[in-house]
Amino acid sequence: MKKRALAIAVTALVLMSGCGEKKSETKSHEAAPVAKSETTTVKPEKKEESAKPEKKGAETAATPADEAAAAAKESAQKEVANVAESVAQGEAEAKESIEKKAEEVKSQIDVATLFTKCAGCHGMKGEKHALGKSNIIAGQPKEELVKKIKGYQDGSYGGAMKAMMAGQVKGLNADQIDALADYISKM
Repeated sequence: MKKRALAIAVTALVLMSGCGEKKSETKSHEAAPVAKSETTTVKPEKKEESAKPEKKGAETAATPADEAAAAAKESAQKEVANVAESVAQGEAEAKESIEKKAEEVKSQIDVATLFTKCAGCHGMKGEKHALGKSNIIAGQPKEELVKKIKGYQDGSYGGAMKAMMAGQVKGLNADQIDALADYISKM
């Protein structure tokens, strides 16, 4: 959504900057017929003479249309800068909000209670080989523990204790797995 707002603002800026160019093209097209009619009849010469001071004035001073285009371009540039600043501020606020929410969720999960299921086989500090068959889980890297627990859940990981572990971790959600893996990795 933020990228879309920025794209709209940039498009407005491009369109505004293009307005001045189209006006000058129109003026050059208007000047061409006058020059052409100068060679064919006498009446347009008088018109050209009266048009010459206007042309000189246009070269030395900006026309109201040029001034309006320049003002619109400046306004669009300011708007683009404001939108970019708003997007950056919004992204920072969103990131902060997400991080805060993640911390709240982790704090709401009672990891010690979750670990009591594990402690029955792995020991209160994760220091035992569960039923003499598994590795000691205490201190393993968090990412590795997350991968293993999810593997037990989906059946893609495990040896002799695969079926037992699948039953123990089947009800854990992603936040609980993350919190539990973090807890065990720090043992």
